Amino acid sequence: MGINEKKDLILRYEELQAQLLAGRVIFKPPLTAWYILMPLIFIYYFYRLQKYAKSRKDFVYNYMRSRRRAIEEAADALEDHRQPDIAGFREFTTVPAEAMDAYIAWIAVLAEHYTDLLKGDGTCCEDLIRSAYNGRGNYLLFLNRLNRSEHQLNRALTPGLEVDIPDVMETITLMETQVEQMRRAEAERIFP
Repeated sequence: MGINEKKDLILRYEELQAQLLAGRVIFKPPLTAWYILMPLIFIYYFYRLQKYAKSRKDFVYNYMRSRRRAIEEAADALEDHRQPDIAGFREFTTVPAEAMDAYIAWIAVLAEHYTDLLKGDGTCCEDLIRSAYNGRGNYLLFLNRLNRSEHQLNRALTPGLEVDIPDVMETITLMETQVEQMRRAEAERIFP
């Protein structure tokens, strides 16, 4: 399997993970009897449902933006027999200057991971992970590194967000908790 096929597997896998995470952190509005009994309220429910669907779609798009670029850069670097250009990510991001070092550190962890996966063997992303990490322990060590770099990035970004978004810390904490739970379950599933 070539680099482009592996890249597509990884992208699809990451997007699926983003969709699963969106389902855990963006909550679907409940359908109650009032919505059914009163047509005007029912219309409001559909409005909220559409807003929910758009929020999930936007979440996945934004969650994948840097990951997609990191996968592309890792694949290009492998094809060109060079190291990924992590410093080049500074030019294409809207991350505030005070969070840039944390962002670049996170991208470096992702690019290293994607490079390892692209060098792996297999016909699905789980096979690539098994091939790259050779066991649950190694994979958990990587996941811990990834979690730490994401926490550092989130903390670096938080001061700017607290002004614009109410309850930003609660949302970030929920996301971090859900991601960690998903990753632990993923490691157990991939490495039984």
